[in-house]
Amino acid sequence: MKRSHLSVLLATALMLGGCSMAPNLQIQTPELPVQHTEENATAEIVTAEWWKGYNDPQLNTLIDEALRNSDDLKLAISNVNTAKALLGLSEAQRYPTLDASASANRQKTSEESISPLGGMVYNTYGISATLGYEHDLWGKLKNQENAALSEFTATQAERDTVRITLVSSVAEAYFNLVAIKRQIEITEQSVEAFKEGYEYRLRQHRFGEIDPMTAEQAHTLYANAKLSLEGLKESKSLNENALALLVGRTPKEMNERTFTTVKELPHPLNIPAGIPSDLLQRRPDIRSAEELLRAANANIGVAKAAYFPSISLTGNIGLESSELNRLMQNSAGVWGIGPSLNVPLFDFGRIKNQVAGAESKQESAQIQYVKSVKNAFKEVYDSLKKIESSKVKIAAQEEGRDAYVKLLDLSQTRYDAGYVDYLNVLEAKRGELDSQVNLVSLQVQMLANQITLYKALGGGWKSSAE
Repeated sequence: MKRSHLSVLLATALMLGGCSMAPNLQIQTPELPVQHTEENATAEIVTAEWWKGYNDPQLNTLIDEALRNSDDLKLAISNVNTAKALLGLSEAQRYPTLDASASANRQKTSEESISPLGGMVYNTYGISATLGYEHDLWGKLKNQENAALSEFTATQAERDTVRITLVSSVAEAYFNLVAIKRQIEITEQSVEAFKEGYEYRLRQHRFGEIDPMTAEQAHTLYANAKLSLEGLKESKSLNENALALLVGRTPKEMNERTFTTVKELPHPLNIPAGIPSDLLQRRPDIRSAEELLRAANANIGVAKAAYFPSISLTGNIGLESSELNRLMQNSAGVWGIGPSLNVPLFDFGRIKNQVAGAESKQESAQIQYVKSVKNAFKEVYDSLKKIESSKVKIAAQEEGRDAYVKLLDLSQTRYDAGYVDYLNVLEAKRGELDSQVNLVSLQVQMLANQITLYKALGGGWKSSAE
């Protein structure tokens, strides 16, 4: 009767094998906006190599160099490899272990013991194989594997985030360098214009046409223009250092850096307004947050499994003899097999607190996931608004620049006719050059906003699963 009860118990345990203690995960996504009619057009623009739309071979070369050499990306890839190894370890935990061992021992027993074999010297030789297996009754090992898989997928998403950030940073730094070089050219013309104005005022002062204060005011403008030019040259050097670091160049290569760029900023790409419906799948940081949430949920099942008994089966077979030449005989054979049962009785709240800790981590992961989703949509909304605003600002600045060009032509014509002095021409020229510098700043800001939008939309990067 007892054997029958034991058989029923074992059969029940086997039927329950693989039962998971992890709760059913309900991912609480915040309320999302109504889809825009132009969303498909936006999704088509954002491709995996979106930067090639600017048709700049120098930019393409720098990004390729960064993807090959970036230390941040190499570190992220290393983290993926580590997570992959841990996943393999978790998968292996679900399978039996088979170990082989061999031993040779020589020992002497005490002559002072009560054993009749006291004072004897003897040898023991052995060869054995041990098989061990833990039956995953409550899904502990399966949940550990699920958690490791989610963490592995999360590290892949984090690698993708690093890649998107790297590409965006290189593109933005490159366009900043193009803009700075262009502003240096314009500012050098401004310095010459202010120099002419100062020299003109000096001549007027010599002939007593103006007072010394007016001449010094022109001198101040000239000095400030030279200061602005030096500030731009410093920005150029610092930007080149940052770009060299982004593309992964060594300190020696940074010192010998040479960056060839186009002379003019490219036209912004045509990005229609709208948010793609698959934003949650495109953004790697959202994918990472979701996978970490799944991992935290699986770890609850691992913690809860500790409440229940664990059953392990161990068996061994081998040979043992006191004489090496008799080790391989049938009479030297030994074996053993038997299950072991481990039942938690009193742990003074250890398991309870472990479960509470796992549940708290799952709650934190849920909050982080929701936060990531909200932040993603905020970044998209902000980028779209900045792009819209940049268009208006650029149009206004172009209008102002055109007005200064007309003013310069009129001033030159009136000066040639003798109606105004040359200072009017110089001031119109200064205003026209300043408007060009401001226009370049707005144009590069437009490109930066566009790059930020690509980054906010997930950069077009597809996951390994896709």
